[in-house]
Amino acid sequence: RITSEMLIKVAKRGIPVIISRSAPTSLSVELARELNITVVGFARGEKMNIYSSFPSLNF
Repeated sequence: RITSEMLIKVAKRGIPVIISRSAPTSLSVELARELNITVVGFARGEKMNIYSSFPSLNF
């Protein structure tokens, strides 16, 4: 899980993207939007869910 505590650690280190094979918490998604951090959950194989991202994120 991507928790809000984990997201705060990522933000302090200036990391713009966090990826997990499991789901983020709703609080971490809200926090990611405020901090402009991309949160990717359920990243398995060629599929993933993007819960928040930079406007300029390209695939």
